[in-house]
Amino acid sequence: MKPFFDYFSLISILLFSSLHLNAQFHLNGNATQVSDSCFQLTAANNWEVGSIWFTEKIDLNVSFEVIMTMNFGCKDAQGADGIVFGFQPVSTTIGVGGGGIGFEGVTPSIGIEFDTWQNTVYNDPASDHIAIIRNGNLNHSSASTLAGPINASPTSSNIEDCNDHELKVNWNADTKEMNIWFDCELRLSYTGDIVNEIFSGDPEVFWGFTAATGGANNRHEVCFKYTTFLDAIDDVVICPGGQFQLNIQGGLEYNWTPSTGLSNPNIPNPIAFPEETTTYFVTVLDECQTAFFDTVTVFVDGDTVFFELGVDTIFCENAEFTLDATSSGDSSVEYQWSDGSTAPTLVPTSGGNYAVTVTIDDYCVADDRIFLDFIESPKVNIGPDLALCFGESVILDIDFQFDVNYLWHDGSTSTSFFVSEPGGVYSVVASNECGIDKDEVLVTYEDCEEIYFPNVFSPNEDGFNDKFLAFDGGDVEIIIDFQVFNRWGGLVYKTSNIKPNNFDFGWDGRIDGRQANSGVYTWKADVLFRNSVREIKTGTITLVR
Repeated sequence: MKPFFDYFSLISILLFSSLHLNAQFHLNGNATQVSDSCFQLTAANNWEVGSIWFTEKIDLNVSFEVIMTMNFGCKDAQGADGIVFGFQPVSTTIGVGGGGIGFEGVTPSIGIEFDTWQNTVYNDPASDHIAIIRNGNLNHSSASTLAGPINASPTSSNIEDCNDHELKVNWNADTKEMNIWFDCELRLSYTGDIVNEIFSGDPEVFWGFTAATGGANNRHEVCFKYTTFLDAIDDVVICPGGQFQLNIQGGLEYNWTPSTGLSNPNIPNPIAFPEETTTYFVTVLDECQTAFFDTVTVFVDGDTVFFELGVDTIFCENAEFTLDATSSGDSSVEYQWSDGSTAPTLVPTSGGNYAVTVTIDDYCVADDRIFLDFIESPKVNIGPDLALCFGESVILDIDFQFDVNYLWHDGSTSTSFFVSEPGGVYSVVASNECGIDKDEVLVTYEDCEEIYFPNVFSPNEDGFNDKFLAFDGGDVEIIIDFQVFNRWGGLVYKTSNIKPNNFDFGWDGRIDGRQANSGVYTWKADVLFRNSVREIKTGTITLVR
């Protein structure tokens, strides 16, 4: 059973953490959220202003660290105006346009200015620069400039280069020192009692970012990688025999200590399963190879859990597979699956990652996760039966499925089969661990160049055999040209682009409207068949009266 004191103190920790994580940014003006961690403050349009402010105040008596990227757009000479990372207790709706970068006149405040436009009225240097300012006063000849201005980049006078630039800000509340790194170089430091000297002893402030454009513009974007405001790991109570996945982001290298009770001490999200309460320390190296740190205590207490989702596995289509996290507690057990389900069991309908968190008696938690590889049953279809023309060939193609083996009637295993004369029955079997399927097709060959011309006709208007024309059973695409000649080679009839079997285009035995004499005539036809073969046909026709 759980101790009375620990139960309520740790529940308070969990409730506080939940409220903290649910807080959001308040967006103003032209600011938009473009991804889970990225915000566009302005687009590349004139006279825009955008800001984002975290809706909960932070305590400047507590040290903090921020690691993120900033993008100042792609316009250099015509780009403006920049971004301010600011702290102020006034409101979450602050943001003004123009050269003040959305932060001008905000009092009381402290801001880290990233200025990309030279305003001579503010005594700006010609380069894109950084400065630490107070009370929204951007005039660098005044006492409100606490540090700087200096070049923002350690290697270039321009940061409006389409690239993401890494920013790291560290505030040490004990030494009252603020350090700013830009592109992995320490650029500015300031030491001062900002709580008392700027905020009149009140350490509670909002934090956020502002940007603005004027007669010149640029796209301004910020993306969060790690902040102690948002990403600090919360302590957790796990049930005896349970496990819980820790998670920290923003780095390239990770080292958790001690390694006891961790699935892997060198990844951002190890699974913790200590047998007794353990405090873990993590050291994270970012892209600049600078370190930041965090700690998390995994308390082990409460009722023992025994559920386990099992190892990653494969399941087949139409086969019922159940994930079971059923657990017991003194008063209550709650289930939260990654798909939103809240029942003790889950029947997956597709492959992928599944996770569940089980909360026992509103006190201790355990989670588990599994990857399911969903395999479809094999399905194969090589099409309908085919009738081909002599000389033709065809390739029978399979609608390919991964993880399926194919076996043709002749023992071949490819995903296609070449068919030529004389044809026959072709079959293929598809198989995998979830079953088999089979299909077959009959391929026959025929003469596709058959056309019939009579050798005699009697145009006596008795309704029988009155016209001379071509007949077919579907092989002819079109008769391009059809001509009849008398015995001296004179043309007596001609027609073009006709179909067979059409009596409207047959010769009726007349020449210039007069009945032709009985006798033998010759004919010539230019024929295009359905198999694309074009051929000249000739012959004789006897006219009988």
